Amino acid sequence: MANLKKLLLIGGSTAAVVLAGLTGCQTRDTSDRTAGRIIDDKAITERVEDRLKEDPLYKFTGVDVRTFAGVVQLSGFVDTQEQKNRAGELAQNVQGVTRVINNIALKPDTGLTPTGGTNNVYQSGQQQNPLNQQNQNRQQVPVED
Repeated sequence: MANLKKLLLIGGSTAAVVLAGLTGCQTRDTSDRTAGRIIDDKAITERVEDRLKEDPLYKFTGVDVRTFAGVVQLSGFVDTQEQKNRAGELAQNVQGVTRVINNIALKPDTGLTPTGGTNNVYQSGQQQNPLNQQNQNRQQVPVED
């Protein structure tokens, strides 16, 4: 019986300390948006993402969407300027979007072919070794014995 009282006392004290510590935690979004605006922005983001994924030509898997107060920001990478423009158009036509900030970038040209080789490996029908080309471009330095 005495053990039960001690257990209840310790358990109750622990719960009181935990609750007192959590009362100072802020769980509200501090972005100066109302709860309704936050819900609307989430819905806009979802609709824009759906439109981008449903596009029959591009599917836009590499594009991120963020929304704040009806303003949609697009970011990520695509292959062509046409894809970037299309993503912006799709986002602008979603209900509730007031403005689109299109920060999508074009993927850099790496110069690699799908097999990982460089485009200048085959020239005039003969295979060239890129290392030999680099050596030919170096200036010859006389070596003394």
